[in-house]
Amino acid sequence: MDDAAVTPPAGAARRQLADGRDDLLIREEPLLLVVHGRQLLTMRTPGRDEDLARGFLLGEGIVRQSADIVACTALAGDPERQKVDELHLTLRTPPTGVAAARLSRTHEIRSSCGVCGVVDPATMLDELPPLLPGVPKLPAALVATLLERLAQRQPLFAATGGNHGALIAGADGTVLGAGEDVGRHNALDKAIGEAARRGGDLTRAIAVLSGRAGYDLVIKCLRVRLPIVISVSAPSTLAFDLCRAAGATLLGFARDQRHVVYCGGERLTS
Repeated sequence: MDDAAVTPPAGAARRQLADGRDDLLIREEPLLLVVHGRQLLTMRTPGRDEDLARGFLLGEGIVRQSADIVACTALAGDPERQKVDELHLTLRTPPTGVAAARLSRTHEIRSSCGVCGVVDPATMLDELPPLLPGVPKLPAALVATLLERLAQRQPLFAATGGNHGALIAGADGTVLGAGEDVGRHNALDKAIGEAARRGGDLTRAIAVLSGRAGYDLVIKCLRVRLPIVISVSAPSTLAFDLCRAAGATLLGFARDQRHVVYCGGERLTS
């Protein structure tokens, strides 16, 4: 079969290169989230938009549980009229206080500057519920299995090599949620959103990231009380400080059968 006739996987599109060959590229398109009249714009890989929105609202602390989102309506965009895809969300209770302030000052979903001027990572954790101490236990041998399960759920990366991935799993290795997206924050939001929609217990779950563990991804995990974060790359200093202050477990450079335990090693078992 002619490769040009093969339908690209969802989330990818075919483009002609300078030498005349076709190649698959990851799709990057805008999405407008409207939460009680407040608008937030993001660039994302289309697909799983509701999981993306659910995970974003949970990871930003705008809602505390999935059930706080009571309605979600998608409106398809119209390129000819320069209208983007929209997702309208209704919450059980209109956002107030810190949640409302976050939505009001954010017109684009991106890495927040909400930590500007913060010296003590513990102050970033003041609003967050504590993690369950020492829970769950993670067999060291399971880390490699989780990396394999993340790779198995990255068909877009296999096709394009141009996106990020994230996985949420239970302590027994059961996959609760996974996400792929051009944006690393979006990939984690999709994974958190799916896990929450399926009723997964995030307080006893594990997050696996395809890239580095920056503070912006780590704080999303801590907000939903995910106690273990595994990254295939390095963490930042602030990510490390946050995990240590929260009592979370942070693993980096997780590749093949190796990984580095940065903090929270009491959750690992041999």
